[in-house]
Amino acid sequence: MWIVYASIGLVVISIIILSFTLIQTLKTTRPMINNMNQTVLNIQNSIDGINSEANQLQATQVEIQEDIEDKKLAITNTINEVKQTPNVLKEFMKSMKK
Repeated sequence: MWIVYASIGLVVISIIILSFTLIQTLKTTRPMINNMNQTVLNIQNSIDGINSEANQLQATQVEIQEDIEDKKLAITNTINEVKQTPNVLKEFMKSMKK
């Protein structure tokens, strides 16, 4: 019968040692886990900032493209009007001769 009591005692001692080791492991790993969580949070904030800047750049790019198209249209219209100037002068000269 003493073997049963010794076995129960060994099981209790092993559970106590396991609990102590588990607590020590948790105490050791908790700061590392907190550090990793902080690092992940910092990376996520950086990614959010980059996404925000990318969206802002895309909006600025659209504005620039629209501005270029407007100016291109204005220059094209001006060039077409300049091309018509000789015809207008010819008509003016014809009307002056009459």
